[in-house]
Amino acid sequence: MKNFFVLYIFSLLFFTGCVTTGFDDYYRPWHDEGYFPKKAYLKEGQEINIYKVNNIHEKYRDIASRWYWCIGYSGFNGPAISDGEIYVAIKRLCKKEKASVAIWSEEYTDTRNGSYSVPQTNYHYYTNAYGSVSTYTTTSYNSYSYSIQRYDYSAYLFIPIPYKNRKAYTPGIAVSELSQHDREIYQQNTGALINIVYKNTTAFFANLSHGDIITNINGKRIYTTKDYYDVMRSSKPRDIWNITFIRNGREKHIEILYEL
Repeated sequence: MKNFFVLYIFSLLFFTGCVTTGFDDYYRPWHDEGYFPKKAYLKEGQEINIYKVNNIHEKYRDIASRWYWCIGYSGFNGPAISDGEIYVAIKRLCKKEKASVAIWSEEYTDTRNGSYSVPQTNYHYYTNAYGSVSTYTTTSYNSYSYSIQRYDYSAYLFIPIPYKNRKAYTPGIAVSELSQHDREIYQQNTGALINIVYKNTTAFFANLSHGDIITNINGKRIYTTKDYYDVMRSSKPRDIWNITFIRNGREKHIEILYEL
């Protein structure tokens, strides 16, 4: 029983350590150091906000839409562990990466079952022909089974976008290239995909939405994000943008001011 207890404690500490250090071990920054301005990072003594969420992709867009940059991601699979341990691990990572906001989620994946054997020494005593007591030992093995639930853990780290950097997202959206997965989902091969619509901006009040695909601005065909940024560079504050976009497979048109 003692051997079993020691092995159980060792296993618990080992698996717990894997999970709580996993956020550090599997963290991947999205940009090289110096990409974001220093003033956007966590300051000494500043509060860190950490949120556990059910739909991490939806919450990601919500946080980003409040004028935050995502600076990196961590994800791995591991055994179940308490929320408290997770918070400690993510807070440590936030301090290391100087992030002021983090979101995380866990999703059950599978239960792994198995067994192991623990050796046990057995002592035997007998009296020999001369009346002396002698001993000898044998080894037996006790078998134990285990069942470990495992989860996918995910975490995103954020820093606020300073006011002077927000004009780069006029009229209030962030766009990306269509991936192969996007093309299959949206049944659209070209265009600039809207990832984020920033709250209380021109684009927000014009009801542009995540998943809209911009295909034309002022008569210029938008095949890629390069075409989109070309239009941005040639635009001046309060210019009119006549936008054609695809939503749910249908072409739509909207006219907005080029301003935040």
